[in-house]
Amino acid sequence: MKGWGKINKEINYGRVGAWVSIGSIAVGLSVIVGCSAAVTGSAVPNESQAAAYQSEVSISVAAASSSKAAADAAEAAFTICEEAVSRSKNDVVAFNAYVDAGNRGGTDLRAEASTAASSARDTASWFDSVSGELPAELSRLFDELAANLRSSAAVIESDHSADEINSMSDASNSIRKSIFDECGSL
Repeated sequence: MKGWGKINKEINYGRVGAWVSIGSIAVGLSVIVGCSAAVTGSAVPNESQAAAYQSEVSISVAAASSSKAAADAAEAAFTICEEAVSRSKNDVVAFNAYVDAGNRGGTDLRAEASTAASSARDTASWFDSVSGELPAELSRLFDELAANLRSSAAVIESDHSADEINSMSDASNSIRKSIFDECGSL
């Protein structure tokens, strides 16, 4: 170990630093001189790489656009579904008022029947008006409910049995449940 102490004392760190600095400058200058030489020829793109890059960019842009369009369509469908819930609720309230009037034998049965039939037709018209803006299965269900509501309005305004009203109501409720399930999967 005695030898190490002697070696450390003999090294002149100032000289080593100077040589390292001079060496670094020499390497730097050689890189600058080497890179400053003119290259002969003409610059031409690699056509296959350029085409591949352009194709990748086009695919990426199309995917981004498609993704945004799908998200926008899902958001629009969800908004329509929220409105469907509200309109269905109002239609069910009108229908239940008609059924309650019939069950109690009230004198307001004709007025409640007219209100329920009008509500069913208005709701059917709305479902028809928005079904084209929805995905295929949801659109089909909206069309089916609209047809059912128009039939319900006709039954409400005619002489009918309790079984007809119950059957019609069950069908409407089943279609509404399918719509709400489909809306929930958006």
